[in-house]
Amino acid sequence: MRHVGTQVIKTTRLTLRKIELTDADMMFRNWANDDEVSRYMRWPTHLNVDETRATIQNWFDGYKENYKYHWGICIENGEMIGSVGVMITAEYDFKAEIGYCIGRKWWGQGYTSEAVKAVIDYMFQNTDIERIEAYHSVQNPASGKVMAKAGMRREGFARHKYKNRDGFQDCNLYGIIREEWAV
Repeated sequence: MRHVGTQVIKTTRLTLRKIELTDADMMFRNWANDDEVSRYMRWPTHLNVDETRATIQNWFDGYKENYKYHWGICIENGEMIGSVGVMITAEYDFKAEIGYCIGRKWWGQGYTSEAVKAVIDYMFQNTDIERIEAYHSVQNPASGKVMAKAGMRREGFARHKYKNRDGFQDCNLYGIIREEWAV
């Protein structure tokens, strides 16, 4: 599979860029320390900025490989309000999974859908990915709306798809393939 790594993406309202260690305070303040933001995530709420720095260091180390994709979502004033990442799940099958989160202050303003759509476009334009998929807890229907607005289709349902702090989550599954994206 052809890879290009995490490059800057600009949309109408956003700049998506690599997350740097110097972003730790902003990330901690804007979303990583919020129990409501992390409620459906597979990671626990960060208790201090050192935990956020450790997370960023892991992502930053991954940037050395051109097959790692993780962006910070920045609004016009440069404030980083969330993140979106793509994990290649099967090189042989040209398949990836997309995930995202955004600070509560920015919920319901279309930023997440805009960022996810931009990343989907980036992946299809710059790599030879064939399929991008995502899933969300049925308890979190707003995440499904993000997926639909970004052009993904609901494809199914999976019981106990993943485990988080509230236990096993039943999920709706979404996907988009190259030929649907190209339309």
